[in-house]
Amino acid sequence: MRVLCSLITLALITLALTRTSHADDRKAASAAFAAGEAADKKKDYRAAIEHYLKAYELAPHHFALYNIGIDYERLGEYRQSAEWFNRYIVEAPASAELDRVQKLLLDLKLRPAKLTVTTKPAGARVFIDGQYSGSTPFSKVVRGGSRRVAVELAGQRDERDVVIEYGEPEAPPTFILRTVDPVKGPTGTLEVGGAPEGAQVEVDEQVVGSIPAKIEVTPGPHAIKVSKYGYVPFETTANVSINQTTPVMAYLVQGEAPGVTTPGTTAITIGYMVGLGGGLDISNGEPIGLFDLGVRAGQFDLSVRFGKASGLTSYDFLFRFAFFNVRVSPYVGVGLSYVVETDSSSASAGKGFEGVAGIRWDLARAETGTATLLLEAGLRYHGDIVVSATETRSGLIIPVMASVQYTYGRARK
Repeated sequence: MRVLCSLITLALITLALTRTSHADDRKAASAAFAAGEAADKKKDYRAAIEHYLKAYELAPHHFALYNIGIDYERLGEYRQSAEWFNRYIVEAPASAELDRVQKLLLDLKLRPAKLTVTTKPAGARVFIDGQYSGSTPFSKVVRGGSRRVAVELAGQRDERDVVIEYGEPEAPPTFILRTVDPVKGPTGTLEVGGAPEGAQVEVDEQVVGSIPAKIEVTPGPHAIKVSKYGYVPFETTANVSINQTTPVMAYLVQGEAPGVTTPGTTAITIGYMVGLGGGLDISNGEPIGLFDLGVRAGQFDLSVRFGKASGLTSYDFLFRFAFFNVRVSPYVGVGLSYVVETDSSSASAGKGFEGVAGIRWDLARAETGTATLLLEAGLRYHGDIVVSATETRSGLIIPVMASVQYTYGRARK
Protein backbone atom coordinates (compact mmCIF):
# COMPACT_ATOMS: atom_id res chain seq x y z
CA MET A 1 0.00 0.00 0.00
CA ARG A 2 2.84 2.36 0.89
CA VAL A 3 4.52 1.58 -2.44
CA LEU A 4 1.35 2.45 -4.35
CA CYS A 5 1.03 5.77 -2.55
CA SER A 6 4.63 6.60 -3.34
CA LEU A 7 4.11 5.91 -7.04
CA ILE A 8 0.99 8.07 -7.16
CA THR A 9 2.79 10.90 -5.41
CA LEU A 10 5.72 10.67 -7.86
CA ALA A 11 3.35 10.73 -10.87
CA LEU A 12 1.56 13.82 -9.54
CA ILE A 13 4.86 15.61 -8.97
CA THR A 14 6.07 14.71 -12.56
CA LEU A 15 2.80 15.92 -14.09
CA ALA A 16 3.04 19.22 -12.26
CA LEU A 17 6.64 19.73 -13.36
CA THR A 18 5.75 18.87 -16.97
CA ARG A 19 2.92 21.37 -16.99
CA THR A 20 5.22 24.01 -15.58
CA SER A 21 7.88 23.21 -18.21
CA HIS A 22 5.38 23.37 -21.04
CA ALA A 23 4.13 26.71 -19.82
CA ASP A 24 7.67 28.01 -19.69
CA ASP A 25 8.36 26.76 -23.25
CA ARG A 26 5.23 28.39 -24.59
CA LYS A 27 6.19 31.64 -22.93
CA ALA A 28 9.73 31.50 -24.39
CA ALA A 29 8.36 30.53 -27.81
CA SER A 30 6.00 33.49 -27.75
CA ALA A 31 8.89 35.82 -26.90
CA ALA A 32 11.03 34.36 -29.72
CA PHE A 33 8.18 34.74 -32.20
CA ALA A 34 7.71 38.38 -31.17
CA ALA A 35 11.45 38.94 -31.62
CA GLY A 36 11.17 37.51 -35.13
CA GLU A 37 8.36 39.92 -35.98
CA ALA A 38 10.45 42.82 -34.66
CA ALA A 39 13.39 41.74 -36.84
CA ASP A 40 11.05 41.58 -39.86
CA LYS A 41 10.06 45.20 -39.30
CA LYS A 42 13.75 46.12 -39.36
CA LYS A 43 14.16 44.02 -42.54
CA ASP A 44 16.75 41.88 -40.77
CA TYR A 45 15.39 38.70 -42.30
CA ARG A 46 18.30 36.43 -41.29
CA ALA A 47 17.80 37.32 -37.63
CA ALA A 48 14.03 36.89 -37.98
CA ILE A 49 14.50 33.36 -39.33
CA GLU A 50 16.68 32.44 -36.31
CA HIS A 51 13.98 33.71 -33.91
CA TYR A 52 11.20 31.81 -35.71
CA LEU A 53 13.30 28.61 -35.68
CA LYS A 54 13.79 28.95 -31.93
CA ALA A 55 10.08 29.55 -31.41
CA TYR A 56 9.25 26.44 -33.46
CA GLU A 57 11.70 24.28 -31.49
CA LEU A 58 10.19 25.41 -28.18
CA ALA A 59 6.56 25.13 -29.24
CA PRO A 60 6.03 23.79 -32.80
CA HIS A 61 3.41 25.82 -34.70
CA HIS A 62 2.74 26.25 -38.42
CA PHE A 63 2.75 30.07 -38.13
CA ALA A 64 6.52 29.97 -37.56
CA LEU A 65 6.97 27.78 -40.68
CA TYR A 66 4.98 30.25 -42.78
CA ASN A 67 7.01 33.23 -41.59
CA ILE A 68 10.29 31.41 -42.27
CA GLY A 69 9.15 30.71 -45.85
CA ILE A 70 8.22 34.37 -46.33
CA ASP A 71 11.61 35.58 -45.08
CA TYR A 72 13.56 33.23 -47.37
CA GLU A 73 11.49 34.57 -50.29
CA ARG A 74 12.40 38.13 -49.29
CA LEU A 75 16.07 37.09 -49.31
CA GLY A 76 15.74 35.75 -52.85
CA GLU A 77 16.46 32.16 -51.71
CA TYR A 78 13.42 30.72 -53.43
CA ARG A 79 14.31 27.03 -53.14
CA GLN A 80 14.73 27.35 -49.34
CA SER A 81 11.48 29.29 -49.19
CA ALA A 82 9.66 26.48 -51.03
CA GLU A 83 10.97 23.85 -48.56
CA TRP A 84 9.48 25.70 -45.57
CA PHE A 85 6.18 26.35 -47.35
CA ASN A 86 5.94 22.60 -48.08
CA ARG A 87 6.40 21.88 -44.36
CA TYR A 88 3.74 24.47 -43.62
CA ILE A 89 1.26 22.70 -45.95
CA VAL A 90 1.91 19.36 -44.15
CA GLU A 91 1.42 20.77 -40.63
CA ALA A 92 -1.19 23.50 -41.11
CA PRO A 93 -4.90 22.68 -40.76
CA ALA A 94 -7.06 22.89 -43.88
CA SER A 95 -7.89 26.53 -44.70
CA ALA A 96 -8.22 29.00 -47.55
CA GLU A 97 -4.66 30.09 -46.70
CA LEU A 98 -3.36 26.72 -47.94
CA ASP A 99 -4.54 27.44 -51.50
CA ARG A 100 -2.66 30.75 -51.52
CA VAL A 101 0.53 29.05 -50.31
CA GLN A 102 0.26 26.36 -52.99
CA LYS A 103 -0.03 29.06 -55.70
CA LEU A 104 2.96 30.83 -54.17
CA LEU A 105 4.96 27.57 -54.37
CA LEU A 106 4.33 27.34 -58.12
CA ASP A 107 5.31 30.98 -58.57
CA LEU A 108 8.56 30.41 -56.66
CA LYS A 109 9.45 27.49 -58.91
CA LEU A 110 8.89 29.55 -62.07
CA ARG A 111 10.78 32.66 -60.96
CA PRO A 112 12.86 34.13 -63.86
CA ALA A 113 16.61 33.44 -63.93
CA LYS A 114 19.60 34.13 -66.15
CA LEU A 115 20.22 31.60 -68.92
CA THR A 116 23.76 31.52 -70.30
CA VAL A 117 24.56 29.74 -73.58
CA THR A 118 28.08 29.33 -75.00
CA THR A 119 29.31 27.58 -78.12
CA LYS A 120 32.61 26.60 -79.66
CA PRO A 121 33.14 28.44 -81.93
CA ALA A 122 31.20 31.51 -80.80
CA GLY A 123 28.76 33.40 -83.02
CA ALA A 124 26.03 30.73 -83.20
CA ARG A 125 22.37 31.78 -83.34
CA VAL A 126 20.40 30.90 -80.18
CA PHE A 127 16.76 29.76 -80.21
CA ILE A 128 14.71 29.37 -77.01
CA ASP A 129 11.51 27.35 -77.44
CA GLY A 130 11.82 27.88 -81.20
CA GLN A 131 12.17 31.68 -80.99
CA TYR A 132 15.38 33.43 -82.10
CA SER A 133 16.84 35.14 -79.04
CA GLY A 134 20.39 36.27 -79.93
CA SER A 135 23.84 34.88 -80.63
CA THR A 136 26.59 33.34 -78.54
CA PRO A 137 28.02 34.21 -76.13
CA PHE A 138 24.42 34.60 -74.90
CA SER A 139 23.14 35.64 -71.47
CA LYS A 140 19.56 36.67 -70.77
CA VAL A 141 16.95 36.45 -67.99
CA VAL A 142 14.11 34.09 -68.99
CA ARG A 143 10.96 32.74 -67.34
CA GLY A 144 11.40 29.61 -65.27
CA GLY A 145 10.32 26.15 -66.33
CA SER A 146 11.46 23.65 -68.95
CA ARG A 147 13.09 25.34 -71.95
CA ARG A 148 14.28 23.91 -75.26
CA VAL A 149 17.57 25.56 -76.25
CA ALA A 150 18.94 25.21 -79.79
CA VAL A 151 22.03 26.70 -81.47
CA GLU A 152 22.84 27.00 -85.17
CA LEU A 153 26.08 27.88 -86.96
CA ALA A 154 27.23 27.25 -90.53
CA GLY A 155 24.57 24.61 -91.13
CA GLN A 156 25.28 22.79 -87.84
CA ARG A 157 22.59 22.52 -85.14
CA ASP A 158 22.46 21.19 -81.61
CA GLU A 159 19.59 21.14 -79.10
CA ARG A 160 18.98 20.25 -75.49
CA ASP A 161 16.41 20.73 -72.73
CA VAL A 162 17.20 22.83 -69.68
CA VAL A 163 15.11 23.39 -66.56
CA ILE A 164 15.16 26.78 -64.84
CA GLU A 165 13.83 26.75 -61.28
CA TYR A 166 13.62 29.05 -58.27
CA GLY A 167 15.41 31.96 -59.97
CA GLU A 168 18.70 30.03 -60.03
CA PRO A 169 21.05 30.87 -62.99
CA GLU A 170 21.36 28.08 -65.54
CA ALA A 171 24.39 27.50 -67.77
CA PRO A 172 24.12 24.30 -69.80
CA PRO A 173 27.38 22.70 -70.97
CA THR A 174 29.06 24.46 -73.89
CA PHE A 175 27.71 23.37 -77.28
CA ILE A 176 30.51 22.06 -79.52
CA LEU A 177 29.70 22.76 -83.19
CA ARG A 178 31.90 21.11 -85.79
CA THR A 179 31.67 23.73 -88.51
CA VAL A 180 32.80 22.45 -91.89
CA ASP A 181 32.81 24.52 -95.05
CA PRO A 182 31.95 22.27 -98.04
CA VAL A 183 34.81 23.82 -100.02
CA LYS A 184 37.38 24.80 -97.40
CA GLY A 185 36.82 21.91 -95.01
CA PRO A 186 37.22 22.49 -91.24
CA THR A 187 37.37 26.14 -90.18
CA GLY A 188 38.24 28.37 -87.25
CA THR A 189 37.32 31.93 -86.32
CA LEU A 190 39.57 34.94 -86.54
CA GLU A 191 38.31 37.81 -84.36
CA VAL A 192 39.95 41.19 -85.02
CA GLY A 193 39.32 44.03 -82.58
CA GLY A 194 41.04 47.19 -81.44
CA ALA A 195 40.90 50.86 -82.44
CA PRO A 196 40.01 53.02 -84.22
CA GLU A 197 36.63 51.46 -85.00
CA GLY A 198 36.03 51.07 -88.74
CA ALA A 199 39.68 50.48 -89.66
CA GLN A 200 39.97 48.22 -92.73
CA VAL A 201 40.88 44.56 -92.11
CA GLU A 202 42.77 42.46 -94.67
CA VAL A 203 43.43 38.73 -94.30
CA ASP A 204 45.95 37.23 -96.69
CA GLU A 205 45.82 40.46 -98.79
CA GLN A 206 42.04 40.25 -99.15
CA VAL A 207 39.78 42.96 -97.62
CA VAL A 208 37.32 41.14 -95.34
CA GLY A 209 35.67 43.99 -93.41
CA SER A 210 36.44 46.52 -90.71
CA ILE A 211 37.11 46.55 -86.95
CA PRO A 212 35.47 44.80 -85.14
CA ALA A 213 35.40 41.75 -87.44
CA LYS A 214 34.78 37.99 -87.14
CA ILE A 215 35.95 35.89 -90.08
CA GLU A 216 35.72 32.14 -90.68
CA VAL A 217 39.07 30.95 -92.11
CA THR A 218 40.89 27.70 -92.75
CA PRO A 219 43.14 26.45 -89.94
CA GLY A 220 46.76 27.55 -90.05
CA PRO A 221 48.75 30.82 -90.26
CA HIS A 222 47.18 33.92 -91.80
CA ALA A 223 48.65 37.34 -92.58
CA ILE A 224 46.59 40.18 -91.10
CA LYS A 225 46.77 43.87 -91.93
CA VAL A 226 44.68 46.63 -90.35
CA SER A 227 44.83 50.12 -91.84
CA LYS A 228 43.10 53.49 -91.88
CA TYR A 229 43.89 56.82 -93.48
CA GLY A 230 45.97 58.96 -91.16
CA TYR A 231 47.21 55.97 -89.07
CA VAL A 232 50.26 53.73 -89.18
CA PRO A 233 49.13 50.30 -90.50
CA PHE A 234 49.23 47.27 -88.18
CA GLU A 235 50.49 43.93 -89.54
CA THR A 236 50.84 40.54 -87.87
CA THR A 237 50.42 36.79 -88.39
CA ALA A 238 47.90 34.66 -86.47
CA ASN A 239 47.71 30.87 -86.29
CA VAL A 240 44.06 29.70 -86.28
CA SER A 241 42.99 26.30 -84.88
CA ILE A 242 39.99 24.18 -85.91
CA ASN A 243 36.74 25.21 -84.16
CA GLN A 244 38.60 27.77 -82.06
CA THR A 245 38.42 31.57 -81.93
CA THR A 246 41.77 33.34 -82.31
CA PRO A 247 41.67 36.97 -81.10
CA VAL A 248 43.85 39.69 -82.64
CA MET A 249 43.92 43.19 -81.15
CA ALA A 250 45.12 46.04 -83.40
CA TYR A 251 45.54 49.50 -81.91
CA LEU A 252 46.58 51.94 -84.64
CA VAL A 253 48.52 55.10 -83.84
CA GLN A 254 48.07 58.32 -85.77
CA GLY A 255 50.77 59.15 -88.31
CA GLU A 256 51.81 58.30 -91.84
CA ALA A 257 52.90 54.90 -93.08
CA PRO A 258 56.65 54.47 -92.64
CA GLY A 259 58.52 54.67 -95.94
CA VAL A 260 62.07 54.55 -97.20
CA THR A 261 63.56 58.03 -96.93
CA THR A 262 66.99 59.49 -97.40
CA PRO A 263 68.65 61.76 -94.83
CA GLY A 264 67.16 65.23 -94.82
CA THR A 265 63.88 64.21 -96.50
CA THR A 266 60.40 63.69 -95.07
CA ALA A 267 57.75 61.26 -96.29
CA ILE A 268 54.40 63.03 -96.87
CA THR A 269 51.14 61.87 -98.38
CA ILE A 270 50.80 63.43 -101.81
CA GLY A 271 48.15 62.89 -104.44
CA TYR A 272 46.78 64.17 -107.71
CA MET A 273 43.44 65.89 -107.39
CA VAL A 274 40.48 66.34 -109.76
CA GLY A 275 37.16 67.93 -108.90
CA LEU A 276 34.00 69.70 -110.01
CA GLY A 277 32.20 72.53 -108.23
CA GLY A 278 29.16 74.73 -108.64
CA GLY A 279 27.40 77.58 -106.89
CA LEU A 280 26.25 81.21 -107.19
CA ASP A 281 27.72 84.67 -107.28
CA ILE A 282 25.61 86.21 -104.51
CA SER A 283 26.44 89.74 -105.72
CA ASN A 284 24.24 89.26 -108.80
CA GLY A 285 22.71 85.75 -108.51
CA GLU A 286 24.50 84.35 -111.59
CA PRO A 287 25.75 80.72 -111.61
CA ILE A 288 29.30 79.47 -111.14
CA GLY A 289 30.72 76.20 -112.50
CA LEU A 290 34.39 75.28 -112.21
CA PHE A 291 36.65 72.27 -112.85
CA ASP A 292 39.45 71.68 -110.35
CA LEU A 293 42.87 70.10 -111.12
CA GLY A 294 45.80 70.07 -108.75
CA VAL A 295 47.99 68.43 -106.17
CA ARG A 296 47.18 67.72 -102.51
CA ALA A 297 49.79 67.06 -99.83
CA GLY A 298 48.37 66.40 -96.38
CA GLN A 299 46.68 69.60 -95.17
CA PHE A 300 47.74 71.62 -98.26
CA ASP A 301 46.59 71.68 -101.84
CA LEU A 302 47.50 73.70 -104.92
CA SER A 303 44.99 73.76 -107.75
CA VAL A 304 44.00 75.33 -111.05
CA ARG A 305 40.27 76.00 -111.46
CA PHE A 306 38.63 76.94 -114.74
CA GLY A 307 35.11 77.35 -116.00
CA LYS A 308 32.34 79.97 -115.86
CA ALA A 309 31.89 82.48 -113.04
CA SER A 310 29.15 85.11 -113.20
CA GLY A 311 29.01 84.89 -116.99
CA LEU A 312 32.77 85.21 -117.43
CA THR A 313 35.34 82.62 -118.45
CA SER A 314 37.39 82.19 -115.28
CA TYR A 315 40.83 80.80 -114.40
CA ASP A 316 41.97 80.50 -110.76
CA PHE A 317 45.36 79.61 -109.31
CA LEU A 318 44.55 78.75 -105.72
CA PHE A 319 46.49 77.63 -102.63
CA ARG A 320 44.40 76.13 -99.75
CA PHE A 321 45.35 75.12 -96.22
CA ALA A 322 43.23 72.93 -93.85
CA PHE A 323 43.82 73.69 -90.17
CA PHE A 324 43.69 70.04 -89.06
CA ASN A 325 44.63 66.73 -90.68
CA VAL A 326 41.28 65.11 -89.76
CA ARG A 327 38.17 64.14 -91.71
CA VAL A 328 36.35 67.45 -91.18
CA SER A 329 38.42 70.61 -90.95
CA PRO A 330 37.99 74.34 -91.67
CA TYR A 331 40.32 75.73 -94.33
CA VAL A 332 41.38 79.01 -95.93
CA GLY A 333 42.81 79.76 -99.34
CA VAL A 334 44.39 82.58 -101.36
CA GLY A 335 45.22 82.89 -105.01
CA LEU A 336 45.14 84.72 -108.31
CA SER A 337 42.03 85.15 -110.46
CA TYR A 338 41.90 85.77 -114.21
CA VAL A 339 38.66 86.31 -116.13
CA VAL A 340 37.78 86.91 -119.80
CA GLU A 341 34.56 88.27 -121.29
CA THR A 342 34.14 85.98 -124.31
CA ASP A 343 30.51 86.72 -125.16
CA SER A 344 31.24 90.23 -126.43
CA SER A 345 32.84 91.22 -129.73
CA SER A 346 35.03 93.60 -127.80
CA ALA A 347 36.31 90.96 -125.36
CA SER A 348 38.34 92.17 -122.43
CA ALA A 349 40.08 90.53 -119.50
CA GLY A 350 40.80 91.24 -115.88
CA LYS A 351 43.01 89.82 -113.21
CA GLY A 352 43.21 90.14 -109.47
CA PHE A 353 43.28 88.36 -106.15
CA GLU A 354 40.89 86.06 -104.33
CA GLY A 355 40.42 84.70 -100.84
CA VAL A 356 38.25 81.75 -99.80
CA ALA A 357 37.27 79.93 -96.61
CA GLY A 358 35.14 76.92 -95.85
CA ILE A 359 34.93 73.33 -94.62
CA ARG A 360 36.85 70.35 -96.05
CA TRP A 361 35.15 67.02 -95.40
CA ASP A 362 36.88 63.76 -96.43
CA LEU A 363 33.86 61.56 -97.13
CA ALA A 364 35.90 58.39 -97.72
CA ARG A 365 39.56 57.69 -97.05
CA ALA A 366 41.68 54.81 -98.32
CA GLU A 367 45.35 54.17 -98.90
CA THR A 368 45.06 54.90 -102.60
CA GLY A 369 42.56 57.75 -102.68
CA THR A 370 40.29 60.19 -100.88
CA ALA A 371 36.85 61.53 -101.84
CA THR A 372 36.29 65.05 -100.49
CA LEU A 373 33.44 67.55 -100.24
CA LEU A 374 34.31 71.28 -100.04
CA LEU A 375 31.82 73.91 -98.87
CA GLU A 376 33.24 77.33 -99.72
CA ALA A 377 32.56 81.06 -99.67
CA GLY A 378 34.94 83.80 -100.77
CA LEU A 379 35.71 87.12 -102.34
CA ARG A 380 37.26 87.80 -105.78
CA TYR A 381 38.20 91.12 -107.27
CA HIS A 382 39.91 91.57 -110.60
CA GLY A 383 38.98 95.04 -111.80
CA ASP A 384 35.98 96.08 -113.89
CA ILE A 385 35.46 94.37 -117.29
CA VAL A 386 34.57 96.48 -120.31
CA VAL A 387 31.79 94.69 -122.15
CA SER A 388 30.96 97.46 -124.67
CA ALA A 389 31.29 101.18 -125.11
CA THR A 390 28.28 101.67 -122.87
CA GLU A 391 28.54 98.69 -120.45
CA THR A 392 31.08 97.75 -117.80
CA ARG A 393 30.81 94.67 -115.56
CA SER A 394 31.77 94.90 -111.93
CA GLY A 395 35.03 93.23 -111.05
CA LEU A 396 33.64 91.94 -107.73
CA ILE A 397 32.50 88.30 -107.47
CA ILE A 398 31.26 86.81 -104.18
CA PRO A 399 31.12 83.03 -104.76
CA VAL A 400 29.26 80.55 -102.55
CA MET A 401 29.77 77.03 -103.85
CA ALA A 402 30.26 73.33 -103.19
CA SER A 403 32.86 71.09 -104.82
CA VAL A 404 33.45 67.36 -104.98
CA GLN A 405 37.07 66.25 -105.36
CA TYR A 406 38.93 62.98 -105.64
CA THR A 407 42.62 62.72 -104.74
CA TYR A 408 44.61 59.74 -105.96
CA GLY A 409 48.06 58.96 -104.57
CA ARG A 410 50.25 57.25 -102.01
CA ALA A 411 53.03 58.24 -99.63
CA ARG A 412 55.91 59.70 -101.65
CA LYS A 413 59.17 61.39 -100.83
